[in-house]
Formats: sequence, C-alpha cells, structure tokens
Amino acid sequence: MRFMGDSPSRGSSEQEVVNMFLKVNMLIINFPHHRVLGAEMQALIPTKDVYNSFHCLIHSTAQKPDRSTGTLVGFFVLWFICSPQLIGEFTLMRDEAYCQLLKQLTANTSSKPDSCQRGWRLLYILAAYHRCSEVLKPFLLKYLQQASRSAGAPYQGIAKACEQNLKKTFVYGGRIVPPNGMELKAMMAGRSSKRQLFLFPGGIERHVKIKTCTVALEVIEELCYEMGLHTLEAIEEYAIFLVTNRGQNVRPLNKNEYILDVATEAESVDSGYSLWFRRVVWTQSLRFENELSVAMQYNQILPDYQKGLLNVLSHGKVSDQQFHQMSKLAALQHRAKDNIYTPSIHELSEYIAAPLFKKQPPQQWVTMATQHMQQVQPLSPHQARAQFLGKIPFQRKKILGEKLSFLVRVKSDVCSAGADGSRPPCGGAGQSHPEAQCWNQLSVCGPNCGRHEHTAGHSAAARAGVAADN
Repeated sequence: MRFMGDSPSRGSSEQEVVNMFLKVNMLIINFPHHRVLGAEMQALIPTKDVYNSFHCLIHSTAQKPDRSTGTLVGFFVLWFICSPQLIGEFTLMRDEAYCQLLKQLTANTSSKPDSCQRGWRLLYILAAYHRCSEVLKPFLLKYLQQASRSAGAPYQGIAKACEQNLKKTFVYGGRIVPPNGMELKAMMAGRSSKRQLFLFPGGIERHVKIKTCTVALEVIEELCYEMGLHTLEAIEEYAIFLVTNRGQNVRPLNKNEYILDVATEAESVDSGYSLWFRRVVWTQSLRFENELSVAMQYNQILPDYQKGLLNVLSHGKVSDQQFHQMSKLAALQHRAKDNIYTPSIHELSEYIAAPLFKKQPPQQWVTMATQHMQQVQPLSPHQARAQFLGKIPFQRKKILGEKLSFLVRVKSDVCSAGADGSRPPCGGAGQSHPEAQCWNQLSVCGPNCGRHEHTAGHSAAARAGVAADN
C-alpha cells in the first residue's frame, strides 16, 4: 500500500486513493494477483451494489493500481469495509490490513504534509468496522495509546478516536452497513460526527451528537440524563424506534445497533424516516422535577387517556367522584396549553374520551370544568402537566405500558432486532436522498411542535446534521 508517498500514488487525494481501493471489484479481474485468490475469496469481491453506493463520492480515474503484492493488501483495507460478508471471516487478512496501515504511519517518508493524516483517517474507518485478532489486539491498542498520550506526539486526537472505535468494535461487533457517500467523504475530510434529530412524544425535538460508532444505548443514556434519569433501572424503560413509510412501519432498535448504520439503511428505503424516543415500560414511579421528563411522559400518555384507555369504570357506570375527576383532568389539560379561559364544549369533547363525554349533558361538563379552572389558574403549564400525571391511575398505566397507541402500528416483519445483532428490513418504498444535507446542514425544527403525528418536516430534519471535527 503505497499511497503515502511512494510511486505511483504520490500526491493522490483522499478520494482518488479511496477510489482505487473501492474499485477493486472492477480492477481485480485485470490484476495479476487475482489468480492467487481462492474461489471463496473471489466470491467475496464487492458487488456492483456496494460499488454503486459510493458512486456519488468516487469519480472515475485512469490511474492503474501498482502491481506489487503490497498494493494488493492495500486494496483489501477498504474492500473489507465495503464487504459486510467479511465480518467474522479471514482474521489474518484483517490483521494484515491493520499492520500495513501501522507500517505506513510509523515509517512515513512522504513530503506531503497531509500524507500521514490520510493514513490515520483510513485507520479510523477500518477500526469502526472490523476488529483485529486477539493476538494483535494488545499490540494495536498499545500503539494507539502511545500515539494518543505521548507528550507532543502528532495526531493525538485521531489516535484516541481510533482507539475508541476499536474498543467499541470489540464490544458491539463493529458497524456492518458500508458508509454512504456523504459519510465517507466527511470521515476522509476529518469530520467524524453529526447532529441527529430524535423526536419525543408531542413533537418535542432533541438533537444528539452522533459519532461514527455511536450506538442506540448511548443515545438513550444521553436523553435520559437530560431528563434527570441516571439509574440503570430507569434508563432500561426507554427505547428508540425507527419510523418509516410515513409512520406505517415502526420498529424498536436493538440497544447495540449503530445509529449511523440504522440511518444509512433507512435512507436507502425511505428518505422520510425518523427516529422516535419513547418510554416502553412503566415500573418506575413518575418523577416531576424535570420539565422535559414531565412533558415527554404527559405527551405520551395523553392520547391514550383521551381515547378512554386509562379509565376504569365499575359496571360501565360513572360515579360523581369520577365525573369531578375527569373535569379536573380536563381543566389541567386546558391549563397545560397555557390557557386561562374556560374551555368550550368543543375543547372539552377533545379532553374527555367520547364514550365518557356522552354520560352527561355538555353544559354540565362546562359548569364542572369552570369550577376546576379557578383552582388550576395559578399553576404553570409544567405544574398542570405534573398534576395531570399524578392523578392518572398509575396501576392502569403499568398495564398499558407496552401497549401505547404509537406501538399499535408495529408490523410483524419489523420486530425487534435479534440477539445476534441482525436487523429486519426498514420497510417503505425506496427514494432518492439529498445526501448533501446529511453532514453539512443544521436540522430545522418542524412546525408542528405540539403534534404527535409523524410529519414531513420532522423527516427532513431527521436526515439533516452538522459536521464536527475530531
């Protein structure tokens, strides 16, 4: 592998070098050493689909690869990245790819100032996708640790990032979806993160900094920390869902899934995908100190309450106490919208489940709600939401914890990922994706901040992001 200063690739740009690697599937048939490959290896040459996934980034080049054995090993570096079939296969070849990169980083004689930096960036990508053998692991980690911690050593930042990628690859298995053109271009330019949109119930938006190897569990922890939840038991009650096909397909993410793998896969089948954050288990008691936590749980429970799913009636009859309870909850919903006037009949019909609203004359509901509005007017919207949650029958919430309305649309073919990390298809029709938004543009908040539905504005924002340097 001679791109760091040796002929014939001296002075080549990152894209030209990556191009040479990725076009192995086109050039290998004319490469003299392809005859040394066994039938199993030849079967693993990247497919046309793999190559086409990079076509938006890589341009044709007339440069021919060096016909030395060393360059053949160099070809395998990004061949591995582009060929998910190689995961768990040919460990010695992966070790050879790592060793070749380390050799070039250690004995780099190029006159180009960015030559070594290009090698580090390629190592950064390789470490995100493939683990080395257990034999090589301690030596590779020591090399990266020395490079990142030695006083005055160059490339300390990216060396540390490579170490983190490698450690995560050993923990989570490594990424399995080849990067799309925009992500690969960003990584080769030194940008390793983007801001990804996650939707809370009610249309609340949160952007999380996603790095190359960020997994769903890390995002869940960060969002839970923002809501003031720090215990393992509390964090385990939340999950992230991938939503495609305009909300018709919903599947929970395995907590070990790489967010950028999910996003890349989703973009290929539905450019309007989004990622939702939801509470799915309700064993822990509610806490009302954190405004985001209260708003999130209020917005998630509210649709089920308004459908009558959280009301328990004795023999189908409503007692006077229950009428007053529902009137109080209607007043709290009204105040939660920052309203201080008396709710109208139409508004009350939205706050109270239709079957229950018919149990007494509309004017009677208005009279009862008016009395309660006088009591709740001094409350802030946050306090109104907190009181609403406190008055919902909590045992009923536990029963319905995993049957909230947003899960009803989950299809049998988009169930949770298996223990082996395999993932079901995202679903939805494939559409072209404006990849230029992915790493270079800040997400725009959708206009329907109080809505629970999946919107096109949210879909566009979910795909957008802003790049950050290492």
